[in-house]
Amino acid sequence: MANSLDKTEAGSRTWIYVGVAAVIVVGVLAWFLIRKPGGQDSAAVDTTPTVSFDARQDTLGVSLGSPQAKVVVREFADYECPACGGFEPVLEQMRKDYVDTGGVRFVFFDYPLEDLHPHAMVAAQAARCAGVQGHYWEMHDMLYAKQQDWAKEADPTSKFQSYANDLKLDSLALLGCLRNGATRQAVRKSQQYGDLLGLHATPSYAVNGIGRAGGITYDELKVLVQHELAATGNGAAKN
Repeated sequence: MANSLDKTEAGSRTWIYVGVAAVIVVGVLAWFLIRKPGGQDSAAVDTTPTVSFDARQDTLGVSLGSPQAKVVVREFADYECPACGGFEPVLEQMRKDYVDTGGVRFVFFDYPLEDLHPHAMVAAQAARCAGVQGHYWEMHDMLYAKQQDWAKEADPTSKFQSYANDLKLDSLALLGCLRNGATRQAVRKSQQYGDLLGLHATPSYAVNGIGRAGGITYDELKVLVQHELAATGNGAAKN
């Protein structure tokens, strides 16, 4: 009788172990599936491994701030991406507090997700075409501020021209730049660099080598910036 009970208890324990193992396996698989970005907008913070950047490749993006700054904030983004639009005010504040004061350099890389956003590529070209006239950042800001306006158009070109007029640019020159694809290769090279780094989502950003995907609050970004400033001996704390 005792042996029979022992066998029953052993059998029960075996099934319990199998059940627990199954739950763990399912949980691990679910974690990987949820965590893996599949070429999509990323609205949530997803901590990723440290990324090793080659500063020489920053020329593929558009830089703002002191070349001597030891802290560099890099963003890979898509002008039509709603999550990028939502993150933009955070980066604008960071630029005012840290880039304009010389402590940080900011590099914006074009990473248009063309499968999701049909106008992302031409929008990136429009910003760079404005840059040819010396007003890249003004158009950059305008495209995000007016994202809901131009993104719904079948062809946003006329919208981009109107923004150029608003910014006192030569709208005909900007149209010509778009039509002849003068800045398309620059956008494509930036996009390919993002692919090389293994990016899949926008916005993706890094403070020096601390890389993440997804927008965060300004206070959270400030913590990362202050940490890097302190590590390089440049950090005066911001209130």
